[in-house]
Amino acid sequence: MPQRVLIAGTSALLAGRLAARCLSASGDTEVVLLSAAVSRPGAIAPDRKEIASFVAQSARLPDPGGRLTVVCAAPEAVAGELAGLTADQVWCVVPGWDRAPVRGARGDAALAGSVLAALPALGAVGYVHVGPDGAADDGPAGPVRRGYRELERRAVEACLDAGVAWRVLRTPPVLDDQAPVFGECPPGAHRLLWALHAVRTEVEDRVPDWFERHPLRVAGAAGLGLTLLPAEQAAEELWRAGAPGGLPDGFATVPAPAPVPLADVLARAGAVHGIDVRPVADRAGLSAADRLLDLRLADVRAQAVRLGRPAEAPAPGPSDGTGPAAGVGAPEPAAAGQPPAPSTDLPEAADPPPRSATPTLAAPLSAAAQWESFGSVRAYQAVAGRAAGTAGREDVSLRRRTVEVAGRPLAVYEAGDGDGPPLVVLNALGQGPGFLTRLCARLAPHHRVVTWQVRGTERDDPPWRAGDQLDDLEAVLDAAGADRAHLLGWCTGAKIATAFQRRRPDAVASLVFLNATFRQNGRWDGLDTKYEADLAAVCRALDRSPAKATRMLGLLAPGAAGGKGSPGARDAGVLGVLSRALTDEVRRPFRDAEVLVRYARQLVDLWRLDSAAQAARVTAPVLFVCSEFDGISSPARAREAARCFPRARYAELAVAGHYAPHDRPALVAELITEFVRAPDEVADLVRYAEITWHIDTEGTAR
Repeated sequence: MPQRVLIAGTSALLAGRLAARCLSASGDTEVVLLSAAVSRPGAIAPDRKEIASFVAQSARLPDPGGRLTVVCAAPEAVAGELAGLTADQVWCVVPGWDRAPVRGARGDAALAGSVLAALPALGAVGYVHVGPDGAADDGPAGPVRRGYRELERRAVEACLDAGVAWRVLRTPPVLDDQAPVFGECPPGAHRLLWALHAVRTEVEDRVPDWFERHPLRVAGAAGLGLTLLPAEQAAEELWRAGAPGGLPDGFATVPAPAPVPLADVLARAGAVHGIDVRPVADRAGLSAADRLLDLRLADVRAQAVRLGRPAEAPAPGPSDGTGPAAGVGAPEPAAAGQPPAPSTDLPEAADPPPRSATPTLAAPLSAAAQWESFGSVRAYQAVAGRAAGTAGREDVSLRRRTVEVAGRPLAVYEAGDGDGPPLVVLNALGQGPGFLTRLCARLAPHHRVVTWQVRGTERDDPPWRAGDQLDDLEAVLDAAGADRAHLLGWCTGAKIATAFQRRRPDAVASLVFLNATFRQNGRWDGLDTKYEADLAAVCRALDRSPAKATRMLGLLAPGAAGGKGSPGARDAGVLGVLSRALTDEVRRPFRDAEVLVRYARQLVDLWRLDSAAQAARVTAPVLFVCSEFDGISSPARAREAARCFPRARYAELAVAGHYAPHDRPALVAELITEFVRAPDEVADLVRYAEITWHIDTEGTAR
């Protein structure tokens, strides 16, 4: 048994389970666990203390003492952490569980590459590579899966070059109740449980008792099943297949329980979440809430297996006693014999013929075990949600300070302490900070976030036109001590951000437009939503005759506006109802006649701004995030505006409305975070079924 084991993984969950199994196997084994898990908005990776506590509890060791060392590093920083380490056996755990496959594959490749490069210096005598099961195919996931097979081949080549014994193991996704608090969402059952939880949270934020009267309908479940593999069982099978000495170099696949019909899993998981989930034959007639769940279940269906096909039994191992332990898939045929000699060409042993199915155990996870597991995951979803600030609880602390601009005080707010240029959030004219509180809560753990109270509608404010807003933004940058910033403009804030980029192009690293309105006089007039058309008529009337304001107060407050997008679009139903948290916020510009007149004149002034002409000269990368059911700001106009920017990306959120930054803050924050990090790759890095990307062959939005 090795005396020191290094376990490096992008999944702290699976690597932690393996570390626990290793510690419990021998009292004199030392484990170094290197977690390369990456935090995302709404999915915070655990720190060293949390991982160490989890490993100790899983191993049933009150205190592993000096036998466990936990290191946390981003995948690209792993090489530095490996310098100076030694290990008798090395495990590289890259199961491919990131919800965004391309992004996850890149992180897994970075970790595996660093570990393999350090293999000679580590002095290991054995190397175990743990990756996802499933054969490469020509479907949408084919390139990603082929990338994981390439990682396997690289691992074998590196081991052959270094003279290190090797095992390549493949595991199905696991079911682990700790996944939500670890910020992980493995494919299969966890994606299903996440989808139910996310839809319920979004609906109940609007109408708390909606699910007491309405079911959710799901199509496409017939004939499909999910394998439900408990995490501890997976770790046990992996350990038995990779840890013992004397096993031949080769491949093995962890067997999964027989699949459970997807309809049954949906029924039980729905009941645990308090949702009546009803399978239907097709998607005709699905409501907006049904559609949202259907989109979020897309990769669950992709991960599911077709029922009714006989499972392939594990191939029998060699009769000389060197085969894997009972219950573990045998090495692939090409790898069962002696390892081939190193050569410049890839050996056959490193590219085994794919199995037609993952080897399965006889019995599926019992109904009682499903209820227990789903209920436990549900409980931890609530814990993770509170930690991330969901369910109406926002844990971001905004630091307030006051600066003087044009002889008047300006309130500036900051949160987070990230490196690099800050994210400066431009709120909509006339609005308070409540619309963006949830979004800032998701961004603050990853970035420095700065915003301010937009001026011009309060009774003691002087007239505050677009030029004054630009002066305020300049002062905010100075107060933040930032030479450059990423500008995030919500609604009317997008036009101010565009104008500032033309004033100070050197100060703008990128532009993000959230549910942007690019309304301007004489252009795109036929693309108004009904609300925009009504608003324009009222604002122009008030600009000419402010005395009419009292009579018009009740005409404009949006209330539930946003329930429909373009003419002819399907109704958003309950997802078009305004979040209860925004009830007072939406009425800020309409609370009295004087405020309404000031707001109307700000908008009339903004509509004179020719943003289309400015956009053509914007050199910074631009991200549009719009919504299918935005009834406030026209998505059709936003798409046309995006065409004017040379480096624009356009993402449309399905079944979302004008307040998507509030309603889906984690998703919007994830788009922003990945765009800021890699603006030209964001469409590949954040690719979910509920996002439609509009990009032509040159990378410009269309």
